[in-house]
Amino acid sequence: MGPWPLDPRGPEAEQIVTLYWLMFACAMVVLAIVAGAIIYSGIKFRDRPGHSARQFHSHNMLELTWTVIPTLMVISFTVLSWNKLNFINDVDSNVAMTVKVEGRQWSWAFTYPDQQLFKLQDGSTLQSGQQLDIPIGQKIKLELTSKDVIHSFWIPNLGGKKDAVPGHTTSLWIQADQPGTFKGQCYEYCGDGHADMLLTVVAHSASDYTAWAADAVKQANLLNDPRTKVGRDTFLAAPCVGCHTVQGTTAAGKVGPDLTHIASKPNIAGVLSPVNQENLTKWVSDAPSIKPGVVMPKFKGTLSDQQISDIVQWLLTLK
Repeated sequence: MGPWPLDPRGPEAEQIVTLYWLMFACAMVVLAIVAGAIIYSGIKFRDRPGHSARQFHSHNMLELTWTVIPTLMVISFTVLSWNKLNFINDVDSNVAMTVKVEGRQWSWAFTYPDQQLFKLQDGSTLQSGQQLDIPIGQKIKLELTSKDVIHSFWIPNLGGKKDAVPGHTTSLWIQADQPGTFKGQCYEYCGDGHADMLLTVVAHSASDYTAWAADAVKQANLLNDPRTKVGRDTFLAAPCVGCHTVQGTTAAGKVGPDLTHIASKPNIAGVLSPVNQENLTKWVSDAPSIKPGVVMPKFKGTLSDQQISDIVQWLLTLK
């Protein structure tokens, strides 16, 4: 759904929306009174035959009224906003789990907490790109940072936004009260790929979340197999991650095709078939010579033959 900030699906978003509608209603009342008074005065006291327009002043009660009432409104909104901000900024109490979030041009990477539920065979913890999975009814703390420029994390249906700043950690929390898929986006212009720096939060019921975590760990363990780990690490350290997505890893680029199941596809970029070691090696080495105009650069000469071979061996496991 969404993203739509006026459709709250969590307690933080509900606090924001409640205050928004209150302030909006008060603003509409003030607008009606002011606009109505201007229209009424313009018609009743206009210059016309038999009546000369003139100015009125020194109406103490009227001037006191339109000074006191707006002042009380501003004070009330300040108190209410302060109260809501205290609730929103309380990121550390009753936290169910903490997820580390890194923004980069132009994708998001999530590292799940160091808990047995997310533990991989090699001792590391589960990571994912672009999509964050959470259990419903639990407060999730997000620790934000950035690899390059300032980004901004925002899931409108679940709460407010917070900047991810290079060299600095900021935090916020989200909570979903019902299962669903919630969309968001980086809200800070961060370069050419800003519009494609999307976010997805999937909220699961408690039982479904346990099953999801078990399957995600299983898939991550396959991707981390020692026989292909070198190729995976090489891929994630190369420019590949800026363009391609591989689910279960931090690669979450949107410029190029999703490679999560590349080994099961009938062809490579519609020009090489089948998807095997020989064709993948040709493609990774020098894609422009095979398909002129392709955005993917030539990697032969940038990466060694061994590095290209390692990447290809890993890609062949992505079925």
